[in-house]
Amino acid sequence: MKTLRMLGVTIFLYSFSTSAMAYLDPGSGSMILYFLVGIFATLIYSIKSLFFNISMRFSRFFAKDKIKLDVKKNIVFYSEGGQYWHLFKPVIEELNNLNIECSYYTSDKNDAGLKFQATKFDSLFIGDSRFSLISLNYLQAKMLVMTMPQLEVMQLKRSKKVDYFVHLIHSPIDALFYNKFAFDYFDAVMCSGKHQIESIRALENKRGTSKKKLLETGLTYYDVMEKDKKTEKQKLTTVLIAPSWTNKSTLTNNIKKLNEVIEILLKNGYAVIFRPHPQMLQAKQQEMANLEQELSVYDSLIIDKSPSGIGSMNKSDVMISDLSGVIFDFLFVYKKPVIVVDVIVDTAGFEAEDVDKTPWEIETINDITTKINLDAVDEIPSIITTAIQNNDTQKIDKIMLNSIFNYGSAGKVAANQLVNILEHI
Repeated sequence: MKTLRMLGVTIFLYSFSTSAMAYLDPGSGSMILYFLVGIFATLIYSIKSLFFNISMRFSRFFAKDKIKLDVKKNIVFYSEGGQYWHLFKPVIEELNNLNIECSYYTSDKNDAGLKFQATKFDSLFIGDSRFSLISLNYLQAKMLVMTMPQLEVMQLKRSKKVDYFVHLIHSPIDALFYNKFAFDYFDAVMCSGKHQIESIRALENKRGTSKKKLLETGLTYYDVMEKDKKTEKQKLTTVLIAPSWTNKSTLTNNIKKLNEVIEILLKNGYAVIFRPHPQMLQAKQQEMANLEQELSVYDSLIIDKSPSGIGSMNKSDVMISDLSGVIFDFLFVYKKPVIVVDVIVDTAGFEAEDVDKTPWEIETINDITTKINLDAVDEIPSIITTAIQNNDTQKIDKIMLNSIFNYGSAGKVAANQLVNILEHI
């Protein structure tokens, strides 16, 4: 408002100029030009600030519960959706064991974390709109922990009243396969393996950015998967088809080909569990509805839309996917074979573009997976049989131990790392 008042006074004074001359010398012309540019820049800044403040007020109005911006919290965990609760739960449970106060804010009204209860824990549904997310820009906390990347790049900015920002990585994939500037503005990143640490350091060196605290944490949701995994043997050999969500996923972007793969398996006597990515369900609603309708005649097909994929993994003998984090979850936790769609990996738009380093997945995938060509779908049944017969669990275990920190105990490690940071903020 102060800026708008200054702008108004300036325009008011200039409106009382007594006369206009037919000639403007170059110096006067430059002054007027600079003045007009200044007015325009001030106006844009004022409008932007006004919009931001209105957005924040709307966010608080539309949120089911109101974020208490005037109270400074201890550790706040922010979750984009219920599918991430199994990632935060082991950390929050251990913090509770250590008698550390923490809060859980989520954009999903059905998030299981909202039902979790502990002595020094509170949870809040902040709303599921863009306005709700913007309200976090005004949060007061000693620490904000989240899985959402691109802090300062997308809607979520660094609140001046949050002392420390932590990113909790929720996948074993290399940091080089994240979108540009995924981790640049965090104070610390909780990494799953040494390959992520090496890649983030390479990006820092390339860009000349300050060194972040890179923690040897591991994958906290592996703690949950390890406890919940069990073998649920089915009558038929069961194939789990789980495409990733990227603009480079062949299975996600070619629904017709996906339908063809599912149908060839069903016709050859396999049971199929199709688990689409949550974003796929949102972005391709009509195509997904058509797919379900076309395949509804098959009794041995399950379409799994639940937040957690553990149930589907328990039932499955083999997985078909593309290059994504979920294939390593299936390999490392269940020690079962994975078949990957054979495509040329494109790093355009990812962090890998900016450094001369081969992503960990590219170096690893050929050793522990089998590849298929979607132009030869008739060969998939025989490829599945061979993959199951030749599954090498010892090789999988060796790669997992070399690639993942603190397998099975990452939640406890993460909680202690956060407490250590709190003590030094």
